[in-house]
Amino acid sequence: MDDVEVCSKKSGGKSEENSPDQFDIQLLYDSLEKCCAESNALDMENYLVAFKELYRFFTLLGSVFGFVASDIISKVNILEEYKRSDVSEQYATVQSMIEYECCNGITTDSSRPSGSRTLLRLHRSLEFVMSFMSDFSTADCNAKSSSIAQKCYNDTLSKYHPWLIRKGATIAMYTLPARQQFIERVCGGPCDEATVEYYGKMMGDIANVSKKIYDETHKLYEANDLLNLP
Repeated sequence: MDDVEVCSKKSGGKSEENSPDQFDIQLLYDSLEKCCAESNALDMENYLVAFKELYRFFTLLGSVFGFVASDIISKVNILEEYKRSDVSEQYATVQSMIEYECCNGITTDSSRPSGSRTLLRLHRSLEFVMSFMSDFSTADCNAKSSSIAQKCYNDTLSKYHPWLIRKGATIAMYTLPARQQFIERVCGGPCDEATVEYYGKMMGDIANVSKKIYDETHKLYEANDLLNLP
């Protein structure tokens, strides 16, 4: 089987040949879509599945996005602990978590990171993700992914990072390849035109569904005065 066939199989989801750690762009999209499938709730389980895929996505790109990947997985682990606790039902949705923690003074308890504080950090990462994938999906095939990443980072995550991290991140992003090579790195090998087109379209779809989740989450945090949790 040649590289193009292997890559094409990967583009459709995890096959039997794929490692459990292989990034699955279809699973990412499906999880985000399921997260906001109910009009009045944001499902926490699917939210965390999506962020596990985003962790794989950033890990595949090496040390360039290491600072994002490590932050994502640490926050996912904290939220999974809450979901395994004796009050797990309160963490079924983003809405139920915020209501429960606000009513019980958990958001102001500094003894451990609250679920609301933890998810706020993922919420900020999601803004970067949807911005990057939106711009990437519409970029020219010869566009520099480094330029796209730097612009999106400066517009989103950078405002929450100290100068030293911002500087290091900006320098590291210079090593990102052009759009075609970027997709091949994510895909895991050489890609034909159809696979490149598939990934580009999927990134646009992910950006769109991410925006629904981001906007709804932002409204919830704003309504409960939680956007600036330390």
